[in-house]
Amino acid sequence: MLKNDLKSRNLPELLTREQMVEIMQREEYGYLPKNDFCWSVSNEITLETRLNKGKTHLSRVDFTLKNKNGSHTFPVHRLLHKDGKKHPVIVCININPQVPDKYFPIEEISETEYDVFIYCYTSITSDDADFTTGIAPLVFPKGRQNDTDCGKIGLWAFANMRVLDYVLTLDGTDEKNVAILGHSRLGKTALYTGMMDERFSFVFSNNAGCGGDALSRGGSGLPDSNGNFAVEENLRGETIEYITRTFDYWFCPNYKKYAKLGFSTDFDQHYIIAGIAPRNVCVNAAELDFWADQKSAQLCCMAAAKMWEEQGLYGMQECDHYLTGGEKLLNGNVGFFMAPTMHFLSRHAWNNFMEFMRIHRHN
Repeated sequence: MLKNDLKSRNLPELLTREQMVEIMQREEYGYLPKNDFCWSVSNEITLETRLNKGKTHLSRVDFTLKNKNGSHTFPVHRLLHKDGKKHPVIVCININPQVPDKYFPIEEISETEYDVFIYCYTSITSDDADFTTGIAPLVFPKGRQNDTDCGKIGLWAFANMRVLDYVLTLDGTDEKNVAILGHSRLGKTALYTGMMDERFSFVFSNNAGCGGDALSRGGSGLPDSNGNFAVEENLRGETIEYITRTFDYWFCPNYKKYAKLGFSTDFDQHYIIAGIAPRNVCVNAAELDFWADQKSAQLCCMAAAKMWEEQGLYGMQECDHYLTGGEKLLNGNVGFFMAPTMHFLSRHAWNNFMEFMRIHRHN
């Protein structure tokens, strides 16, 4: 059934990684800023030393990005083991600034093998059309000038990469096993970060939906008689028209030209996942998150998995049905699972992402 459903979407064929990266920059997310920045870390503060029997500490540093146009500083929280060993790392760009937070179950994670770096996306630049906040004026001192200039997703992704610059300088970092994780709009950001920066060996997308991990072509986003979009199953899926009308500043201006048709004839979201190959990517959909179109997310992973198969790798674990809550496909280089939740970065999701990383960890 799934193979027939995927075939019915009539997706564009996969191209080379270089071609797909170019298309996704030019047509959807925009080109990333020129990296003329330097970074620095200051004001380290230890916040908690009792986690994991005192073996894992929570601390915070001020992270500063600076170029000729000025500087911007934002806090980065660090959950680090103190055993002198190297640990796999998850870099998480988070919705909320609080640590701990409902999206970050710190006590449970502290008892795993993972170090975590976590920071709030709005501390980088605001989640709106104002390009004078945070790092935005350092990148665009005169505002965005071109239809291919990146939106806020590109700016958040750029900050992820600069945090990674710092993470890789630490003795406790296992540089072969570093992941980027984001939820919702930050799931889109994680995918774009991972596609653009090959130093991330794992990319985790949580409920990214339209413009992220769900196919646009053949999606079933339908408005009601008043033009409003509901979240019931029979009105499944956000559309390019809706997302560019409401959140156009996330993307480059070019993306708006696909609003009326609802998709591009030249690409779809399987390109951004395929552009991560041959590294590892894992996508979470949520059982009750119809707005993110879970079926289109599963099909998107299936379509992208061909990129790994063409390189002699596993691709995606075989499955003949749409997953329901609690089911998971983690054995392939493209992982997919269905959390028994609504739109949320849950403990269930964290545990599955960490399990996926254990399965595919590089020695």
